[in-house]
Amino acid sequence: MTDRLGIIISNTLNAIESSKEEIFYIAETTRAENERLKQESSQIKGEILRIIDDVDKYQKLERRLRQRLMEVSRDFGNYSEKVMLDTYTQTKDVQVQLQLLQSQENQLRSRRDEIERSLKQMEKTIVRAETLLNQVTLAINLLHGGIAELNHNNPPENRQETALKIIRAQDEERRRIAREIHDGPAQNLANIVLRLEITEKLLALDPNRVRTEISDLKGLVRANLKDIRRIIFDLRPIALDQQGFISALDRYLINFQETYSIICDFQVLGKERNLLPAIEVALFRSLQEGMTNIAKHAHTNWARILIVYEDSQITIQITDRGNGFNVDDAFINPGDHFGLIGMKERIEMFKGQMKIKSSPLKGTTVKLIIPTSNEEGWE
Repeated sequence: MTDRLGIIISNTLNAIESSKEEIFYIAETTRAENERLKQESSQIKGEILRIIDDVDKYQKLERRLRQRLMEVSRDFGNYSEKVMLDTYTQTKDVQVQLQLLQSQENQLRSRRDEIERSLKQMEKTIVRAETLLNQVTLAINLLHGGIAELNHNNPPENRQETALKIIRAQDEERRRIAREIHDGPAQNLANIVLRLEITEKLLALDPNRVRTEISDLKGLVRANLKDIRRIIFDLRPIALDQQGFISALDRYLINFQETYSIICDFQVLGKERNLLPAIEVALFRSLQEGMTNIAKHAHTNWARILIVYEDSQITIQITDRGNGFNVDDAFINPGDHFGLIGMKERIEMFKGQMKIKSSPLKGTTVKLIIPTSNEEGWE
């Protein structure tokens, strides 16, 4: 029965992963077509402006020629037959050209409106595909490892509640990463593209300034690359797999200190022991969230991170000398404190506790405690 269930789960995973590739292909294809249509729309708008200008010129010319034709027709005795014929022919040619331009303008406007409708639909498709992709990825992750770990120690009545907590924590983590990418690399890349366009124009106007612009752009690219590497590291730190929990924390805190100029006093008490991977990830993510809160809200230049290994539990204590906050208000009215809620839920998934001591202008101490009996915590 177990083997059969394993085969079913394996086949399900293969089908879902295949679907994930298809969804990704649809999203990328739609995004590429979206960009192509945007470029076409921009070109069409330029053509419409040019044609409007031509239509205006031909309308003025056509009015002058019609006036001229009326004068020639009224006083035909004063004009030769050739002048009358030339005036008539010229007027008709201008009228035909004007009609062609007006028809072309109407066609371009119709195409522009059609493209704008398509762009709106494509943007909705991209959002739906990305949402579905996230949901499929979550399903794959749960099938690969999450469900097995839940079943190991959780009684059946608690599994659904715990799974929901995992989903909420993962969704919050995705939103955090999306915010980091939007506020950092995405905006920086848009700025780089704009600066490159300016630099391209400067090549013809002021070549001497190009060198300065390129130097500035190299600095922006390096900074952007650093942000991207940090986000990748945050997603799944390689050191957590290869070097161990403490080494991963040490590396993270070194990067944190360099990035935010906040001194990190890192201490470990007790003998390091291997934790279950799920507990390591929960603690690592919670520490990341706590440090991010310090960088964003505490306005301090110092923090202490204390890890305590004991026989029956592991404790992480994060202390700063910053602004502090009202703990009760943070949980009653979450506002900007959803990160704290996520930390609390992560720790409680493993029957742990999160304790916070803080008050305005007196700093903050966050203590994360997870029990680690031989059956539940240590590998």
